[in-house]
Amino acid sequence: MAPPAGPMGDRRSPLTLRVVLLCALLIPANAWWITEIEYVRYSDNATTQAIFFNCVTLLLVLMGINALLRRLRPAWVLSQAELVGAYIIAAVASNLAGHDQLQILFTTLTYVFRHSTPETGWADKIVPHIAPHLVVSDRGVIDALYQGSNTLYTWDHIRPWLAPLGWWTLFVMMVAWTMLCLSSLLRKQWDAERLNYPIAEIPIQIITQPGSLTGSPVFWIGAGIGATGQIINLIHALVPSVPGLPIGVQIYTAQTYPWNAAGPLPISSFPFAYGLAFLLPTQLGFSCWFFMLLSRVEMVGAAMMGYTDWGKFPYVQQQGVGAILGVFLAILWAARSHLAAAWREALHPPKTSPGHEPEAMSYRMAVFGALAGTVGMLTFAVTAGMRPATAALYLGILFVIVIVVARMRAELGLPTFELYQVGADQVLQRVSGTAAWTRGDLTVMTLFFFLSRTHRQFPMQTHVDALRLGRKTNTHLPALTIAIVLATGVGAVAAFWAYLHSTYVVGLESAKFRGPAMWAFGNEPWSKLDGWLTSPQQADPGSIMAYAFGTLFTVFLAGMRTRFVWWPFHPAGYLVAGSFGLFRLWLPIFVSWLAKVLILRYGGLKTYQRALPFFIGLVLGEFATGFARTVLDMIFGWHLPPESGIGGL
Repeated sequence: MAPPAGPMGDRRSPLTLRVVLLCALLIPANAWWITEIEYVRYSDNATTQAIFFNCVTLLLVLMGINALLRRLRPAWVLSQAELVGAYIIAAVASNLAGHDQLQILFTTLTYVFRHSTPETGWADKIVPHIAPHLVVSDRGVIDALYQGSNTLYTWDHIRPWLAPLGWWTLFVMMVAWTMLCLSSLLRKQWDAERLNYPIAEIPIQIITQPGSLTGSPVFWIGAGIGATGQIINLIHALVPSVPGLPIGVQIYTAQTYPWNAAGPLPISSFPFAYGLAFLLPTQLGFSCWFFMLLSRVEMVGAAMMGYTDWGKFPYVQQQGVGAILGVFLAILWAARSHLAAAWREALHPPKTSPGHEPEAMSYRMAVFGALAGTVGMLTFAVTAGMRPATAALYLGILFVIVIVVARMRAELGLPTFELYQVGADQVLQRVSGTAAWTRGDLTVMTLFFFLSRTHRQFPMQTHVDALRLGRKTNTHLPALTIAIVLATGVGAVAAFWAYLHSTYVVGLESAKFRGPAMWAFGNEPWSKLDGWLTSPQQADPGSIMAYAFGTLFTVFLAGMRTRFVWWPFHPAGYLVAGSFGLFRLWLPIFVSWLAKVLILRYGGLKTYQRALPFFIGLVLGEFATGFARTVLDMIFGWHLPPESGIGGL
């Protein structure tokens, strides 16, 4: 059992000297490892899942070291708070260096100047509207980055990057700080609502109940199954004559009309996905696969009516955006009393008693810290070329999505999901048309592409799990907040260093660079901007109606769920119906949902608790083996394909 939360004096700090020293070495090495396996080699994706397999493996290694120290040097054993600190720092830094955050930003910043050619015409249409202090425009520096066989470590290559990446690091810090303030502000309310935090349950179980896990035979069975798929597919990648296991994403598409309108049907069977999906509340598990399949039925029905254009009727993705607004309104309504009390406490802080349980930060700091971060982000956007009103609208929509995604992590713990390019920039353009926005507005939206591409890995998801983990392990939350802030700053710097270090050697356009960054993170945003400028889009009434319908239907689902205990549909299932990233896991979600329902109905809570270590074993076995696979790949230079690992989500 996790230790009960106690008063401030009973709580231990995660920021000890040895944790600081360990993480000072770990963060740069981790950033380089992520850059190599995700960005350059594209041999796996550690950061597209809700929980990062490198961080879980780090925790397992530290737990193994602890077991050894208990026998040899008991005084040296890492405390639970230190384990929490190391895990959270690694997770925060991995989030920033990963596939969905700064990898996108770095590619977006460099691509436009490399491809400003007479053929594209970007030198006249786009480049004049890019704030010069935010980019490196020296063609020689950019060409060396793309051609490779070079080095970062000359002053001519280092100097041009210092100011632009310094500004972006500051912006990333402001974004993450604002999210951390919001996490602290909402923590007590979400705990009062008894949210489950399923993703945080994995490190909580590892840290607080190692004996219960490792002492269970079914845990080792699950871990063995999880590891077996990775081992067999590694052997298959090295020796193709050995059959592999088709646990990765397999795409099937109907060839006949109208069934082909449903789009591709992905089938995957990752063991970790079964394990994480088993932690989902049963109502959500049902709602996820039900609404995902229903959305495909909608698309087939629309095709039979003659609507076949992607992104048009039945507007599945736009309904999801409307659902985000509906969930956000439900969040505000449920938290209205708490937020009012937090505001009063921010204005008039009460005196604290000696045994007062500390928050991650005081409500005064959370409220005014969030306001200061918002002002900072607005100032950055305006100096980059956005009009103040546009910046306010963009950031407002962005943070509505951020809060809803964080709430989904805390309440539901989906294995992964994505809201692909349906964010603030798309909402503004579909509602008002591109002509309503200046070239400066549209250019800054393009620079902010990393904030709106997938909405999969915002720092706030990591923050809410971190605070939950801190609470459950009796860790001093203010010290954990400091650790998160430090990890954010150092992690951003380390990520940019790792990108520059690796790409100057490999070259972004060389044959050794195998990742999708060039077309997905570079060409896509700038070509989209080119299209907006060349062929302005009109407002889309269909999208506006879909936004409204999605909002109203979500409010209806939330109301029915509150009023009737038997109501089977969760609003979040409707929200993620258009998430192709989650749709790839529909089979594990369905199977784990069915298994959980049957276990609870016919075996009861005790049977569920006995079965839980098996499903956690699936996660830990596949994650540890998947991490070992990437290390072997880098040591021996195998350049394994991503489909042989856990990536591809």
